[in-house]
Amino acid sequence: MAMASAPSFDPNVFVNRSTTPEGRKEIANYYTNEERPLLNRAIQGRYPPGSTWKIPESLAGLQQGAITVKNSNLVCGGGITIGNKFTRCMGSHGSPPLSYAISKSCDGYYYRLALKMGIEGLIKMIEDFGYDKPSGVDLPNEKTSQTPKSWMPSVIKREGKWSDIRTVYASIGQDTVVVTPISMLRAVASIGVQGRMYVPHFLKEFKQVEAVGEPDEPNYRPLRPSFGFQRPEPKIIQMTPEQEEVVVKGMWSVVNDGGTAGAIKIPGFDLAGKTGTAQVASLGKDVGKNKDHAWFVSFAPAYKPEIAVIALIENSGFGGSNAAPAAKGVYEEYLRKKGFNFEEKTFAQKR
Repeated sequence: MAMASAPSFDPNVFVNRSTTPEGRKEIANYYTNEERPLLNRAIQGRYPPGSTWKIPESLAGLQQGAITVKNSNLVCGGGITIGNKFTRCMGSHGSPPLSYAISKSCDGYYYRLALKMGIEGLIKMIEDFGYDKPSGVDLPNEKTSQTPKSWMPSVIKREGKWSDIRTVYASIGQDTVVVTPISMLRAVASIGVQGRMYVPHFLKEFKQVEAVGEPDEPNYRPLRPSFGFQRPEPKIIQMTPEQEEVVVKGMWSVVNDGGTAGAIKIPGFDLAGKTGTAQVASLGKDVGKNKDHAWFVSFAPAYKPEIAVIALIENSGFGGSNAAPAAKGVYEEYLRKKGFNFEEKTFAQKR
């Protein structure tokens, strides 16, 4: 497992220079820096997930019977009118089936899917995929995602009820939905492996460190015994092979068949993914630090995954043109290490 968060910081200052005036000043600057370099964005940052949210929602819609594998078409309509408010889709997609709606990231489809599921269905999805709990990664201070489940009491207290427009906004990962990148990766990756949702971890083992000195000496350090990571059994997300296949087909099409991340296609290597462009501010104000967050969540090979990758780039714009290329770089390095020949589009033969 690998993880990166930017901007970064020099951890040595906390060990080697924390008692010096220069070190204390450097540490103080980290805490006051508005870019928040001490925030581990992968496990502590909470962001609207945008259209990456549509992947667990797609499976939940199938599980709950709002749609079926054989009858998954829903109207796009270019958007939806709730009360006197029209909420748009970025295109007009007719009445697409699920896999096409994933590929084209049709908002209109998901507005209607969420309304068919109801807020109760979305909350069940949140619970099934563990968005209401930490992932359990073996790092300190992990944050829990915030979702309609956690926001509902305060919304009802303030507004008197949970409205359909809230459900519509939640359907595309906005408004009352902010998630950690690790929780999104864990949820989506599970769909590629028959619903096995693992606890992510970095530690493989801790090797024994022998004692230094004698117990009565001032610099004595006792023996530290070895131990290994005890991987919990994965949580199983219930799905049929047919349900898994139709969702993965949509994710495959995102990259390989005219979808929103076609620019990162790697010939000879089936990558399945989903872009997300998460709105931070209202239209017309989405510039600078209010610019959209870019997401891309993925796994590969599509139908027999070995690796899963998520990229989130703050305030950078579209997921397909910013986050997806960043993830592609990770896959290319992975393929190089596996002996993939990019010119011949095949893996080197093992001798």
